[in-house]
Amino acid sequence: MAMPGRGGIITCNIENVDTLYASYLPFVVNGAMFIPSDRPQKLGDEVFVAVTLPGSSERMPLNGKVVWVNHKSQSGRPAGFAIQFGKDAVGLNVKNEVERLLAGKIDSPQATYTM
Repeated sequence: MAMPGRGGIITCNIENVDTLYASYLPFVVNGAMFIPSDRPQKLGDEVFVAVTLPGSSERMPLNGKVVWVNHKSQSGRPAGFAIQFGKDAVGLNVKNEVERLLAGKIDSPQATYTM
């Protein structure tokens, strides 16, 4: 669950691979991550999120553009937004780590938070 941290930084702790799968948007150019949040965001907003992935205690910085918004919880999908990974080394590092954790699962028919 995402929560505002100090200075407006949003933190998101993804506890397990199933939640990571539901949060990842592989169909977005460079990939994107859904962040459950009640904080209102608009498409195109620039957002900074510190993400902790399953099996890690390290917070990975994500700075990017909002590319998806669920305004309120519906159809079992939480309210929140997705942030597109940047083309920089940090964004590429997060994308590579997410895809490593999801190896063999990305094409699963399991429902996600966005589709």
